[in-house]
Amino acid sequence: MVLRPALITRTLLFAVLTLAAGVFPAAAASDDDQRIRVALEAARHEVTVTSSGPIFVAGNGWKATLSGGVHVQRAGGRLIVNDRKVTPPVRIAGTSAFLTVDGTPVRGDLVITVRDRRVFVVNEVRLEDYVRSVVPSEVPSDWPAEALKVQAILARTYALYQKAERGGNHFDVDATVQSQVYGGIPSEDGRTSKAVEATAGRVVRFGGQLAFTPYHSTSAGPTEDALEVWGIDRPYLKGVDCSFDTESPAARWTRRVPLDEIEAALGQAGYRVGLIGSITPLGRNRSGRISAVRIVHAGGALILKGEELRRIIGYRRLPSMRFDLTEFAVNPETQRVEAWFEGGGWGHGVGLCQWGMKALAERGWTADQIIGYYYPGTTVDVITPRVSRAR
Repeated sequence: MVLRPALITRTLLFAVLTLAAGVFPAAAASDDDQRIRVALEAARHEVTVTSSGPIFVAGNGWKATLSGGVHVQRAGGRLIVNDRKVTPPVRIAGTSAFLTVDGTPVRGDLVITVRDRRVFVVNEVRLEDYVRSVVPSEVPSDWPAEALKVQAILARTYALYQKAERGGNHFDVDATVQSQVYGGIPSEDGRTSKAVEATAGRVVRFGGQLAFTPYHSTSAGPTEDALEVWGIDRPYLKGVDCSFDTESPAARWTRRVPLDEIEAALGQAGYRVGLIGSITPLGRNRSGRISAVRIVHAGGALILKGEELRRIIGYRRLPSMRFDLTEFAVNPETQRVEAWFEGGGWGHGVGLCQWGMKALAERGWTADQIIGYYYPGTTVDVITPRVSRAR
């Protein structure tokens, strides 16, 4: 435990989107026409869509083919498409060329609505095209071919699982690390596209059902049990040894985080805290990651789960929960008190370790062998038109 002296403490207790059916009929669920709905951005006030060809736009009771570009902004609960007010959702499709969303070209169509008083953009894209963008966004394209195949299989499985899991929701995944990183056409790479093509339609199953396949960058030790992080008990998501990801830049790291910024982040997350006096780990999981922390501050004490603290502080500032808090110290340049974290790993630690995957591929392991190691008891086979999820 690291203390800031002279603080008075008392005890405190601590505590999607509803988008109407699309204008166009949903795509059929088949091997070559499965579509993934990717939430591109939830914090827009307006969006501009362009294409080198005509653009087809349809809203409730209205449709048109436009040229040049389409500018969409919010007007209360409605949208203004160029100069016309339209009741959302609005579907936009390129008739002969790709669409570009605020400068980023994407495959597939767009569905735009209003969420939380902001314009909300969803990219409906074919499954294999989605995976084509995710793989090079998640791992370097010069990694071993078998590792790239693993990433393609996991990305495909994860997307389909989320699609089944969210059911009636109106997007399946977002475009960030909260789901899988997706960057549209600019992210695509020839080498990773070959891995996607080589594994087309292949997914991970457990007991004949679609498996949940989370993954992370670097474990820096045993992987984590999903039960510890998300309360999900799956026999194939228990921790396994991962002592071969030492080449990762995140195998060891040090972070210096100003206490006032931690206090501000906690406040923005809804926790009323005063000046922080100490941050104390309350226990570690079997993998060695901190399971919970107690934060003593001028207004009392706060207990948080480890991953909640990481989310609030920021994933880059606290790359994993495998750390030690060594001290509070004054930065001589800024004169601010900082918390010094020393640790290893990057990510939640559940499922496959990407740097471990790379190391195993370099040792000659096949994609199926790597997947079987990190998700014990699973198999890899080809999807069918309807896939259910494994619990």
